[in-house]
Amino acid sequence: MAAEAIKPPLTGIGRYAWELATRLPNHNGIQSVLYLAHGRWKSPEAIEKVGLKYGAERDSADCKVGNLYRYFGQNRVVGGIYDFWAPFLAKAKLRKAVADLFHGPNYFVPEVDLPCVVTVHDLSTLVSRDWHPAPRAERINKMMLRSIANSRLVITDSQAIRAEMLSYFGLAEDRVVAIPLGVDATFRPRATTYLRTPLGKLALQPGGYCLCVSTIEPRKNLVRLINSYRMLPARLRHRYPLVLVGEPGWNSQIIHRSIMQASQEGWLKYMGFVPQDLLPLLYAGCRLFVYPSLYEGFGLPIAEAMASGVPVLTSKRSSMPEVAGGAAWLVEPEDVDDLRDGLLSAIEDESWRSKAVKEGLRRASELNWEACIAKTVEAYRAALKK
Repeated sequence: MAAEAIKPPLTGIGRYAWELATRLPNHNGIQSVLYLAHGRWKSPEAIEKVGLKYGAERDSADCKVGNLYRYFGQNRVVGGIYDFWAPFLAKAKLRKAVADLFHGPNYFVPEVDLPCVVTVHDLSTLVSRDWHPAPRAERINKMMLRSIANSRLVITDSQAIRAEMLSYFGLAEDRVVAIPLGVDATFRPRATTYLRTPLGKLALQPGGYCLCVSTIEPRKNLVRLINSYRMLPARLRHRYPLVLVGEPGWNSQIIHRSIMQASQEGWLKYMGFVPQDLLPLLYAGCRLFVYPSLYEGFGLPIAEAMASGVPVLTSKRSSMPEVAGGAAWLVEPEDVDDLRDGLLSAIEDESWRSKAVKEGLRRASELNWEACIAKTVEAYRAALKK
């Protein structure tokens, strides 16, 4: 399987790829797994080691690697050179490998003499030009078209994206399968007494803040979230400040200005990147988890929050209602009044909150990595039969 996405810190697609890479070898339907990244084989030990960094503070080397990948993604010339050579490097290695199937968990598979499966997490580069740098969107769209043509089967993270794949590309129904992601067991309810000390070090109190975990970029709809939160009664904003966790993404300058203004007003706390071992505590300690994104392939933070035993407010767009499974308060993300009203109700309506916690835990229990791996192995078998 392709392992380029497995690099610290593990988030999103990297997390998905790492879960596949470390769990597939333990499935009784899999003999062995080889890991290929940038034309080189990676050892199982090297893959596992990335998971050890998953819960740690990032070092300067991690930051430099992340900056380098962002540069490749946004530079048309550098990205074009990489896109030209990457398939040749992959084909050269795979030609000598003893393998039955190749899986690209991050949009890409080369043209090789092997049955291939590709995972397409979302079609955001096709849905809107405002969500990615133009060079990156152009590269991903070309790569995605080639990879779909090279693959016998396409995996999506949700039925919503599966429907988009069928619509955009006119694929046969049996060529696309939706396999939901899982929630790590570290995301679970925690006692207030357990949370008080670690949250206190961050100047937070259990149940005393609302939380949003998100990359800082336009698609995540954070400016509207901040504007809607500002419309809440002052007593509520200051009693339950908004805590925002996430690294800067593309085109985030305007968002950061909104964040700075709200911070100066005293009701928003921006934490940036936080170590993975702290994230489950932040989830479990919040009054409400807020995720008003404009578009998601899955929306793993929604599932993580529900598994943590907290109410969730999210968008009635793309995959988010599907992931929430009836347990979340759904809002129209571009309607600031609807978002404000949803926030107010989700923070104060104790009857709904109690039901949302119960239903959220039920829904989160259905989303586990064991089921994801089992269904992925079934997809491999289906691809081999085509």
